[in-house]
Amino acid sequence: MEISGTTLHGGALLTLDIARGVTTAVERLHGTIARQASGGLLAASGRSAGPVAGLVYRTIRGSTNGLRFALDQLGSQFASGEEPRDRELPAIAALNGVCGDFLAASGNPLALPMSFQAAHQDAIASGDIVVMVHGLGLSERNWLDESGLGGRLRSDLGATPIYLRYNTGRHISTNGREFSRMLEELCAGWPVPVNSLTLVGHSMGGLVIRSACRYAQRENRRWLEQLRGVTCLGSPHHGAPLEKAGAALDRVLLTLPYTAPLAFGARRSAGVKDLEYGNLLDEDWQGLRHDAPSADRRENVPLVPGVEYLFIAASVGKHSRDPMGHLFGDLLVRLDSASGEHRDPQRRLPVEPRCLRVFHEKNHFDLLRDTRVHECIVEWLRQHLSPRHG
Repeated sequence: MEISGTTLHGGALLTLDIARGVTTAVERLHGTIARQASGGLLAASGRSAGPVAGLVYRTIRGSTNGLRFALDQLGSQFASGEEPRDRELPAIAALNGVCGDFLAASGNPLALPMSFQAAHQDAIASGDIVVMVHGLGLSERNWLDESGLGGRLRSDLGATPIYLRYNTGRHISTNGREFSRMLEELCAGWPVPVNSLTLVGHSMGGLVIRSACRYAQRENRRWLEQLRGVTCLGSPHHGAPLEKAGAALDRVLLTLPYTAPLAFGARRSAGVKDLEYGNLLDEDWQGLRHDAPSADRRENVPLVPGVEYLFIAASVGKHSRDPMGHLFGDLLVRLDSASGEHRDPQRRLPVEPRCLRVFHEKNHFDLLRDTRVHECIVEWLRQHLSPRHG
């Protein structure tokens, strides 16, 4: 199987960065063990595990740094800016979810830039735009491969589906602000007058949408005037239990002398860490140490006035009273988080019962491909693709 030059280049850079990170972690662990064994004598003397070990680690680090510098210089020999091939995109998207913030910060070409994708390049644009935003570790291919929703929007409603591709490992607020800017450019450059703009987000995508709306309000973006509706599919508005558990475990490991140097949990991407509580804004995470006690410090972000919202949740339970559904939700997001409910009234999202749908005996990813979910969205949009009210 042929692999693109950009992917080869990015993969080589990432391999060296991983090797450098592992070397640093092992050196720290070695030093911890040596200090424990010496009863603190090494720490008192200011020395690490020993001069020989230190020389070995410096040699390894110097070699990897040199190789990375050489690869950086050779970067122009590869296909710079080349789009990932379709067969490569799922793996690259998953990698972005895991460490996309690091990829972006280190200049790795595997970091996915935010962009709009169209399924039908030759299709005639309509005045009704529907932008679909994928979730963590996914790409626009998940809408196209696993969902006929875009085709239904075009055939049943005459709307034009547009798909957002983005680096899900970056902070949600970073993606939200950039998404808002790109929506401004999209609406301003649309070839026909925009009648309506609708945003549909799956999982993290719903949070990116809400973040974009908040930044658009702050920056007086004109695209908000065209926004008619927002649909969130299984979005963890108040966080996801897996990340809450991961963050708690990380804080425990950081207190133990033999696991703290490895800091595996701290290497979770910024986007993943945002899912502990559902951070939407820079202020929600700035200045927060990863080893600090957990606290929900989010600014309350209200829904946009005059915009219709549809929250769709999935439940593995067979019916509304099934305890399995209340305990596990869709296996990744609990029902209360997906529906905007919160025990603190100030954080509760005021979604009317008519704007909330729960699909039973479904999991998180069924929301992408289930035909009943598609039908629900299409019928809801049919009612709201009209001039804004309120």
